[in-house]
Amino acid sequence: MDIVRSSFFGELVHSASGGRLFQFPDQQPGFKFSADEVHDPTVSTPESENDEKRSSKDEESSRGTTRGPEDAETGKEATLVDWYGPDDPENPQNWPFRRKIFVMLQLCLLTTALYMGSSIYTPGIGQLVEDFHISVTVASIPLCVYVFGYGIGQMLFAPLSEVPVIGRNWVYLPTMFIYVILQIPIALSKNIGSLIVLRFIAGFFSSPALSNGGASMGDIMAPSFLPYGIAIWGGAAVCGPVLGPLLGGIFAQVKDWRWSFWCLMWISGGAFIVLVLFLPETFGPTILARRARRLRKSTGNKELTTKAELEFASVTTGEMIRENLIRPFIISFAEPGVLMLNIYTGFMYAVLYTWFEAFPIVFDDIHHFNLIESGVAYCGLLVGCTISCAIYVYLIGHKIIPWLMAGHRPEILFKIGFFASPILPVAMLFFGWSSTATVHWIAPIIASGLFLVGGFILFQVLFNYLGMSYPRYLASVFAGNGLFRSMMAGAFPLFARQLFVKLGPSKFPIGFGSTVLAGVAALLVVLPFFFYGAGHLMRARSKYAN
Repeated sequence: MDIVRSSFFGELVHSASGGRLFQFPDQQPGFKFSADEVHDPTVSTPESENDEKRSSKDEESSRGTTRGPEDAETGKEATLVDWYGPDDPENPQNWPFRRKIFVMLQLCLLTTALYMGSSIYTPGIGQLVEDFHISVTVASIPLCVYVFGYGIGQMLFAPLSEVPVIGRNWVYLPTMFIYVILQIPIALSKNIGSLIVLRFIAGFFSSPALSNGGASMGDIMAPSFLPYGIAIWGGAAVCGPVLGPLLGGIFAQVKDWRWSFWCLMWISGGAFIVLVLFLPETFGPTILARRARRLRKSTGNKELTTKAELEFASVTTGEMIRENLIRPFIISFAEPGVLMLNIYTGFMYAVLYTWFEAFPIVFDDIHHFNLIESGVAYCGLLVGCTISCAIYVYLIGHKIIPWLMAGHRPEILFKIGFFASPILPVAMLFFGWSSTATVHWIAPIIASGLFLVGGFILFQVLFNYLGMSYPRYLASVFAGNGLFRSMMAGAFPLFARQLFVKLGPSKFPIGFGSTVLAGVAALLVVLPFFFYGAGHLMRARSKYAN
C-alpha cells in the first residue's frame, strides 16, 4: 500500500480524489501537527552549517544553500517542513531493505528497456538497406542519432528531476510514455528520413532513465552502500544495448526489421505499466514538498514550506542556465583531468557501439550466421558484463571501502585500473585477429566478453573518481561526461564499417581496424597510472575539484 500510494498512479488517484483515496499518515483522523514536526530555518544544524561553509567557497553562486526565515514569494516568516524524526518511514533512506531492492529492480528494468532501444534494430540493417535502397552507413544513422538524442536530452531532463515540485517520477514516466508511443510511427516509417528524425526524438525522450538512474539509487541508498547500487545499475545499462540485438535478431528473422520496434514497444510499454503502478517517488525534497502541500491544505498555514522549495525559488533563470547548460561544458573542457577521463569513458562506449557494425561482418559474412544466431553472439558481452559486475561488487567490499575508510585519497581507485585498463587493447586484438573463417566463432565471442570485463570495471573506477573529486559540481560533471560519451558513441558507427572493410585484408576483414582501436586503447592505458601519481596535484590546482 505504501508503494502504490507513493507511485505515479497513486499520486494521480490521490489528487483526483481530493486526498480522499491513498491517504498519507498526516491526513488520517487523529493526526496532530506540532512544532516538533518542523524545522525552523533559523536553527543551525550540522547539515546547514556544512552547506553554508560549502557555499561560501562557491565564488560563482550569488546565493547560499540556506535562507533566512522569509519566504521568497510572500515575504512572510516561513516554517520549514522536514522529516518526522530520524526514523521517518517516508524518508527513502529509511525504507525497508526489501522495498529498496524492489525499487532498485524497477530502476534496472527502466534502464534496460530504454537502453535496449539503441541497438535493437541493428540485426535488420540489411533488410533496411533493401527496403529503402540506401547504403549500410546511412542505415546506421538511426543508431547514431538515438545515442545523440539521449546525450542531449539528459542536459534538460536531469536538472528537471531535481526541481522539488517535479521530482523523479514526473520526469521518468511522462517521457517514457512518449517513448512508447513513438515506437508506432517508427515501426511504420516509409523512408529513412522519417526514421532518422523519429529515432532522434525517441532517444531524446529516453534520456531521463539513462542519466538519472544513478541519482535515484543515491536517493534510497546510504553512501556506504551506494557503490553497490551504482554497479548493479551500471550492469543494467550495459545489458540493454547487448540484449537489443538478441531480441531484434529474432523478430527480424521471423518477420522483418519493423517488428524489432513493435517488440521494443511491447517491452517498454510493459515496463511502463509496472513502473506507473509500483515505482515510488524517491527524491527526498519532492516527498517533503508534497508533505508541505498537504499540511498547508490541512492547517491553513500558507507559510509552511521546505528548504528545497525556498532554495529553488531564489534561483534565477540565468543561474539555472549556467548551472545546467554552460557549466558542464566549462568543466568538461577547461579541466584537463575531467577532459582526459571523459575521452577515456567516451572511447570505451564508442568501441561498444562500433561492435554493432563489426559483429555483422564477423558472424554474418564470415561465419554465415542467420539473424537469430547473430543476435545470440552478443551474449558474450552479456556474460562479460555479469562477470565484471560480480568482480567489481567484490572489490567494493574488500578493497575500495577499506581503502577509503583508511583515509586514502580518491586516486587509490586507480589501483584497480592498473589491471583493468590493459584488458581493453588485448581484447580488441583478440577479437580482430580471431575473426576469420579458420578460427572457431567462439573465439571472437570470448574476446568481446573479455573487453567488457575490463571496460565495465574501469568505467566504474573512472565514474566514482569523478564523483569523489568534484562533489560540489556533481551534476555538471556527470552531465558533461554523459554528453561526451554519447557524442563519441554516436559518431563511431558512422565510420566503423569503413574502418574495418577498407583496411582489410580479406582473410582478416576487421583485423587491422581492430588494431587501430587497440592502439588507441593502449595509449590510454597510461591514464590510470598518471592519475594515481598526479591526480591529487591536478585537483589541487582546480577551482572546481574537492
